[in-house]
Amino acid sequence: MIERPQKRRCLARLGLAGGVILLAATTTAALALAGPAALASPAGPPSWLQRLIGQIKARPPGNPPQSVWRYWYRGQVVYYLPPQCCDQTSVLFDAEGRVIGAPDGGLTGRGDGRAGDFHAQRREGVLLWRDPRGMGSP
Repeated sequence: MIERPQKRRCLARLGLAGGVILLAATTTAALALAGPAALASPAGPPSWLQRLIGQIKARPPGNPPQSVWRYWYRGQVVYYLPPQCCDQTSVLFDAEGRVIGAPDGGLTGRGDGRAGDFHAQRREGVLLWRDPRGMGSP
């Protein structure tokens, strides 16, 4: 453990930019530790999402391949399934598997209007799964 006077000298040497970076790193680490268990679950995706992926795998492969993304949106962890085609809608789920809305896709390309700000507000996207069968696989 660094003593306080030594810690102050260390921060003084870092300057304002270094202090901001240190503060941001510390805050990010604290938020990650305090965030919902769904973000860093050692068991992988929630069970409802594992079942959904199993259902997708049971169908013929899509073109483009189906994928599942995890984001922070409006202060919560959400799961996003992009649309498969131009006239299909995407699906946005909350951490418990309830449908929040369709942020995009459909005939208008704007989804169902229930999560219209999703693309502007989403943060920290992580690709959780992409159908490995790819486009045009038998």
